[in-house]
Amino acid sequence: MNRIRKSAAIGSVVAAAALAVVGAPAAQAGPAPWCTSSDLMIKAYDVHPTGSAIKRHAIVFTTAEDVACTIGGTLGNVRFLDAKGADMNVPLANGQGEYREVTVHGMFGPVAYVSSWDKGPRVTPAFVEFDLPGQKGSRGDRVTTAWPSWLGVNVGIQNIGWPVS
Repeated sequence: MNRIRKSAAIGSVVAAAALAVVGAPAAQAGPAPWCTSSDLMIKAYDVHPTGSAIKRHAIVFTTAEDVACTIGGTLGNVRFLDAKGADMNVPLANGQGEYREVTVHGMFGPVAYVSSWDKGPRVTPAFVEFDLPGQKGSRGDRVTTAWPSWLGVNVGIQNIGWPVS
């Protein structure tokens, strides 16, 4: 019986020491700060399904492994740029969708989907430029990232949210 008590006591001490070294669980660490451009790695991908009448892209937001931050809302002042950085004046259409805030951490990142018609006029931007959403409705940092392929000229951009499968 004494061996069982000693083992239980030793196990409790080891668990307490491990928590002291590692720290409190992430759930108790509090909310992640709002994302800025220095927290994020942003890349656009062509996710066009074969045979669809709509061309789709995803702007993906990830962070370094040791960084977590919160983002949500709408990308502002979206512009598609040519290779020299000139605005291509691509018209933006319909909208945003439901507002959500998500925590970005490591490879688990949200997306903003970009859709355009597969038929009709097309442009091939080199870059997309936009303002990140700031906290409490403010405007965040301006970001420019490479654009992967052509798109139609009537473009819709959804709010930032979790990827759909």
